[in-house]
Amino acid sequence: MNIKSFHDFHPDELYAIFRHVYLTSSFMSDDFDRKFSSSVQFKNHYQKLLERPGSFLLIAMVEEKPAGYLVLEPNSAQNLKHTAWLNMGIIDRFRGQGIGVKLVEQAYNRAASEGIIEIIYLMVRSDNFAALQLYKKTGFEMLARLEKDTKIGDEYYDGILMRKFIQH
Repeated sequence: MNIKSFHDFHPDELYAIFRHVYLTSSFMSDDFDRKFSSSVQFKNHYQKLLERPGSFLLIAMVEEKPAGYLVLEPNSAQNLKHTAWLNMGIIDRFRGQGIGVKLVEQAYNRAASEGIIEIIYLMVRSDNFAALQLYKKTGFEMLARLEKDTKIGDEYYDGILMRKFIQH
């Protein structure tokens, strides 16, 4: 497995990777097609995001095929610029193979070497046991359980807020 960045791909390829993850995971919080109505809108969003110091987008590759992604998005508020939100997804056929752990470790190392981000936050649904295990394994700690944070149809799910400090 190797890890590439946003600029190693045509935006349409990234759009397809992200869309596939969203459509094959029941744990994503948003509707991808509502969020990004076209690959152009997707490209513009991520190009603008990646202009911010401390931000990056990583793509895990297995046998020259995309296996997952990780986005680190710095907080834009003046007094929170030392913090960032992590969002990631693994393509369905590659789940459970340790790719998420490698992405998180690579992201942590990159953030540490850049010296901009000091704290990484993420949200995960409480019933996403594989993701919770991955984040705990990579050093994230649970900060809070947000009761009924996510509503799908008539069913509610708790959210788990997690964080990890970056050691520079």
